[in-house]
Amino acid sequence: MSIKQKIARKAVKTTAKHTAHGTASKLKRNPMRSTTLLGLGAAVGLLAGWLLGRSGGDPEPAAG
Repeated sequence: MSIKQKIARKAVKTTAKHTAHGTASKLKRNPMRSTTLLGLGAAVGLLAGWLLGRSGGDPEPAAG
């Protein structure tokens, strides 16, 4: 494994830990706001996934 790969993996790992810690901390301080934002983010993600799934399907056959 090259030095670039090692540094990149450490950066990803550190960022993930930092994000998880920050999210947990925010949930403790203001659970209602965090829950609302997480729910809104999930809803937007589901809508985006649904729209992308529909647009990737077969087009309707032409009449005739």
